[in-house]
Amino acid sequence: MGSAQGPEHRLLHNVELGTLCACYGGLLTSKQRQAVRLHCDEDLTLAEIAEEMNVTRQNVHELILRSEQKLRRYEAALRLAGQTQETRESLTAAIAALDADNPLESRAMLSRLLHQLDEEETPDGV
Repeated sequence: MGSAQGPEHRLLHNVELGTLCACYGGLLTSKQRQAVRLHCDEDLTLAEIAEEMNVTRQNVHELILRSEQKLRRYEAALRLAGQTQETRESLTAAIAALDADNPLESRAMLSRLLHQLDEEETPDGV
C-alpha cells in the first residue's frame, strides 16, 4: 500500500463519509446508518462492527460499501455537503478579513455569500 492509502487517507475518507452521513444519513436504513456510524465515528474495525451488529464481517463490508455508494449518489444529485463546505470556507475568509481590519473586503465577501445563498433557494423557500 502506498502512502495515499495509509492512516491519513483512511482518516480523510472516514471524515468525508461521516460528513455525507451527517447530511444524508436520514435517507439510509437504520442498519446502514449504524454501520457507517460505528465505522466512521467510533473507528471500529469490520470485525468489531460485525460482532456489535451480530452479522458477518462480509455483511458489514457490503453494508458500508452500499451505504457509501448511496451517500455519494445523494451528494452528486443534491450537493449539500459541498455547498456547506464552500459556505464554511467563505465565512472563514470573511472572518479573516475582519480580523485583518479590512471591512470593505469582508463586506464584499459576505455580500457574495448572501447572494449565493439567495440563488440556491428554491421558489418555495426550501
